[in-house]
Formats: sequence, C-alpha cells, structure tokens
Amino acid sequence: MATAPNAAQTCRLCGSSAWSIALRPKPFTLIRCRRCGLVRTEGGPASSGPDYDATYYSAHALADTIASLGNGRKGARARLMDFAYGVYLDRAGSSLRRLAALPVRNRLGGLPPRWLRGTDLLDVGSGDGDFLRRARAAGYRVVGQEINPDAVASAQAMGVDVRLGELADLGFPPGSFDAVRLWHVLEHVPEPLTTLQLAHRLLRPGGVLIIGVPDFDSPARRLFGRREPVPAAFLASPLGRHDLLEPRNSWNGLGASLARLPGARRRAGHHRAGR
Repeated sequence: MATAPNAAQTCRLCGSSAWSIALRPKPFTLIRCRRCGLVRTEGGPASSGPDYDATYYSAHALADTIASLGNGRKGARARLMDFAYGVYLDRAGSSLRRLAALPVRNRLGGLPPRWLRGTDLLDVGSGDGDFLRRARAAGYRVVGQEINPDAVASAQAMGVDVRLGELADLGFPPGSFDAVRLWHVLEHVPEPLTTLQLAHRLLRPGGVLIIGVPDFDSPARRLFGRREPVPAAFLASPLGRHDLLEPRNSWNGLGASLARLPGARRRAGHHRAGR
C-alpha cells in the first residue's frame, strides 16, 4: 500500500514546504513543489522513495559492447553510434562529418560543449564506462564514478578508469575537472542540490556541469506516464518541451539552484563555472 505524502518534507531544491499531488501511479505518489515545480516521488513498499530492486542497476558488459562493433550487420547500429559520438566529441571535427552524423544527433546524450578549453572530464554515475571510452578516444582525459560494483568491474576490465563509491567519498580535490557530467543522476540521489554543489566545487574556473534530467511535463510523460511512471526520486519540472524518452539538458526546475552557485553562468544548455 502506498504511504501518505510526507507533508513535513521540504523541497530538496528550494526549501519550500508548499506542495500538491501531481500524480498517483500505484504504489507511488508524485508530489510537486508549488514554488519551483520540482516533482518528488514518495511511497512504494517499505520505502519513502522509489523502489529500486536488485536488478535496477544492472550492468552491461563493456567488453560485449566493444565486441559488437565488429559483429557484421548486427553491429551496424553500434558502429553508427560510435561514429556519431566520435564526430561530436571531436571539437576539431569537420562540419561535413557532423552533417553525416546529424540523423542520430538527438540520440547522443551529455556531450561537452565545443568551446570547452580543457579535457579533464568526470562522469558521475558512469555505469560501465561506455561514454568514457568514447570520450577518451576523442582526446579527453576521463574518470568515472559509479556505485554498482559490477559496472565498475566491467569498465576496469576494459581499461576505463571508473571508481567505486559515492562521489563525496572518492576524494577528488576541488578544481580537478574541466567538465563534470551528471547525465540522469540527479533524479536518483536523495539530495540533488548537495550533489550539484559538490560537482560544482570539482570544476576549474570556466568549467562546465553537463546535466540531463527527466521532464515531468514532457509530451511523452503526459501520454505514457500514467502507465509507465518513471522510477526516479525527483522529476524536474517545468523544463521546456523535452521528450522524456529522449531527454536532453533540462533547466528551469534546477536553474534557480544552479544560478545560486558561485560564479554561475549558463550557456548553450550547460552550466558554466565562474572564471
């Protein structure tokens, strides 16, 4: 049975205690902050948050992904995605190559901006390290953080530097990175603002946070959400018209908090640290 909404819980972004019920997809209740619009998930069996079972954080074997690149026709899609990521991660790449990869551009998530000067990149919640593998091939110096031991082992077995543990416990010094990627991470952490602040401290001046979050007000969520609720602790809203199934960088629900970070600036869908 779903638990009742926790009226005493304040918004994890703006601190407001004013809320309304946005949706009741059993066994959960989705609560919307009336001040900033952030949607949080409550309820579920023996939980005050989303119900992640043992299979939720399943790890793909990075070795299998790499092997599929040479698998004839079956590997054509994997090779196409590798080509497209390579083109768009290459900041010196030609416009003609980008044009060739344009048909799948909207399938590429969390790309660093072309104007980024440095190459040190941290991927938070990096899974099996497949994005890091592609970024490294494009010239970035990469490291990942992941809480799933199987995913970490999969990445490390293929020589990708992914470290096991919570971000706060890994001991990265402040100012270590030119880019920190949080691609569909913030909706799964209990304190998204704290995670944002920690990621921001890891940036060098002029560095960027690359953020993707689900959009509760997207057309896809409105169409399918009652049947297929998103298993996330937080759903940022309102965020503009971004497809929930093809999520891109989304801002309004998080923008107020990002703007409060020291030296914060936003450009082309990325948060940029002060110089």
